[in-house]
Amino acid sequence: MVKKERQRYILFKIIKEKEIIFTQQEILKSIWNSIWRYFGMKEAINVGLWLLELNFEEKYGIVRCSHTTKEKIISALSLIKEINRKRIILSPIKTSGTISKIQKIKNLIIY
Repeated sequence: MVKKERQRYILFKIIKEKEIIFTQQEILKSIWNSIWRYFGMKEAINVGLWLLELNFEEKYGIVRCSHTTKEKIISALSLIKEINRKRIILSPIKTSGTISKIQKIKNLIIY
């Protein structure tokens, strides 16, 4: 019997200089590049990464991944230091098993 894969939601903070602007595609590409660089293609295939929300005004983002690859995603986020030679830090804040719980945490932290 095959078990259903459980999902995890990771809330992360975006730390950057005010005048620097990134697109959603640049952020997602840098996360994937970080995964490929540090864990290889074999691990990247099983990650199941989805960028659910990205808000540059409030400086946060939410990604969804598999429960088995949660630690790899957190590491990959932490290892990103620059995108297109512009300094940025993606700092993981909290992980949850439900999107509603991560939304509540986001509202407490952001507002």
